[in-house]
Amino acid sequence: FVLKRRRPSRPEQPWDIQAKDFTRKRYYAPQDWRFLMIFEYLRISPSYALALNTNEMELIKQLGDEQRARAVWQTRCDMGDVHHMLYKEWWLKIGIGLFGVHTSKPRIEVINRIGSDERRALILSHSQTGLEQYLKNHYQQQGRPDSLLLSIPLGLNRTTTIKQLKKLLTEMETQQPPSLPIPAYQLENNKMRYRRLLAGLRLLYMRAAKPNEELWRIATRAKISHSHGRLNPEANKKDNTNPDARRMLTIMASRLLHDTLVIAENAATGVFPSLAPINTDLFDATKLKIQLADTSKWEKVRKAELLELAKNKSHDKAPLK
Repeated sequence: FVLKRRRPSRPEQPWDIQAKDFTRKRYYAPQDWRFLMIFEYLRISPSYALALNTNEMELIKQLGDEQRARAVWQTRCDMGDVHHMLYKEWWLKIGIGLFGVHTSKPRIEVINRIGSDERRALILSHSQTGLEQYLKNHYQQQGRPDSLLLSIPLGLNRTTTIKQLKKLLTEMETQQPPSLPIPAYQLENNKMRYRRLLAGLRLLYMRAAKPNEELWRIATRAKISHSHGRLNPEANKKDNTNPDARRMLTIMASRLLHDTLVIAENAATGVFPSLAPINTDLFDATKLKIQLADTSKWEKVRKAELLELAKNKSHDKAPLK
């Protein structure tokens, strides 16, 4: 294999999401890249854009499907204006509340430690006190998660202890799967990959930027295929080299464009990521181009504001000379 040189990491920016942003005082969520993807896919959804700029009755009229329109409207009310929030701001203000569990994050805790020389009555008394305190406080705060009361002998080899714990947990969860708290919105469990979702976004951005260009040229610019993407997108129209590659890339791009719009329109109904059949006739490349340009312009201003705030904050913390 070829060892690739790592790119130098850029300085952390105020709008960068961090691990701590997935755990708040009142709720928590898994660190899942799909949260960023649903945010980005809502930005390219024609029906979601329509919902942001009209009322519910007009949305029903425009979509011609009341059930779908009401689902889009509900998502719009819950998830807000994604075009005028950076992802981190949206996640902390809205996202974690919708996709997170509204309890403290469950953790392993000690109920009591039993000493080899302790009397049975004292062991029972201390264990009951510890259990009552746990049930009254942390157990309630953590949403009463399905839990196990275990005896873990101290002094065992760590590897042996961990191995036995893993085996026991597997057995218990197989016998009776734990009931888990359900967030307001849940991500779909499927095999949709990050690279494909990202490639779809790039392709749709490029289609919006060049609505009249041939698909194979757009696909080459968007780099959706390593095997068929080494064509020259600036080639003269009279240049007929690599016709098979162009044809294949056109087919791939057409399919990916369709799938990307389907995923975006399903996201607008609150279902993500999904390829469930849905009408995508609302898509207009010119409108999307204008919307993306406005969003990009807003983002630049907002990021400049955050950098200035961070700069002033660092000056305030600097020691006096």
